[in-house]
Amino acid sequence: MKKTALTCLIILTLAACASQQPAVTSTPLAPVEPATPLPTLIPTSTLYVVTSTAVMPTNTVAPAVTSTPLPPVTGINNPYAVILVSAGDVLNIRSGAGTGFSIVGALSPSATGVIRTGPEANAGGNRWVEIQNPSGGTGWVNAKFLTEQVGSSTFCADPRVTDLLSNVRAAMLNSNGELLASLVSPEHGLDLRLWRWGTVANYTLKESAWVFGSDYEVSWGPAPGSGADTVGTFSEHVLPKLQEVFGANYSQHCNDTLDLATFSTQPWPLEYSNVNFYTVYKPGSDQYGGLDWRAWTVGVEYVQGKPTLFALINYQWEP
Repeated sequence: MKKTALTCLIILTLAACASQQPAVTSTPLAPVEPATPLPTLIPTSTLYVVTSTAVMPTNTVAPAVTSTPLPPVTGINNPYAVILVSAGDVLNIRSGAGTGFSIVGALSPSATGVIRTGPEANAGGNRWVEIQNPSGGTGWVNAKFLTEQVGSSTFCADPRVTDLLSNVRAAMLNSNGELLASLVSPEHGLDLRLWRWGTVANYTLKESAWVFGSDYEVSWGPAPGSGADTVGTFSEHVLPKLQEVFGANYSQHCNDTLDLATFSTQPWPLEYSNVNFYTVYKPGSDQYGGLDWRAWTVGVEYVQGKPTLFALINYQWEP
């Protein structure tokens, strides 16, 4: 957005307080307690930095945190929906488990109602599952691109989700890596974006446990307004913005991005369209004319019928 006169800026910003869903207002607690008991903290005498399969040296700059294949999750919770497929692309259905088999069908990036038939197999380091082919018969797809389908009304009424958000809050305000790791999706890990159009850093459960003490530096992408590349650790750049929101008087909005699109087109990524979320919103102050508002969208994935933390995206006013 181009810079304009201050009076115009003030008019633009506070529109973000609107909501399509009833807002749940939260007041900071002291001390912060999770919805479930805090697990025992891991030893902090030695800090390790884990990325994929290697331990990174201090002050190493890398474009993103990549994840290793996650252990398979057993059981079937039909129906499923497609995720992580770019607009204009498709999820191929193959005659067998692996990319070496012929394509026998395709699913759109927003396909829902996908039915697993039971069999699964590992191929090329990925878990493949057999599904009913909409064109007839059965076929195989990479399980990375499927998630358990949960309707919006069911999601918004699930008290376990609000417990999850409370635990996320406690993990961030207490810098509790073991608690955070217990909340993260075992299927897909945690996708984290400091900036909406910046780097997607994906943290596995193990990486989530160590993230608060890690000195691994990520290139988070260009900052809004200045365009300067943001490089640094999770604790340096991400954690303060999470604590700013979760430590304030904030409101929660189910499957509602408010007016964040004013500052970022497609605030909830299209490849997450089948993932439910909450917007956690901290309003701006009178001192700064409301321009210091901040929000995080918290994506929630169900794994074996249980809500888990899937994504975190930060939003703030952009000049």
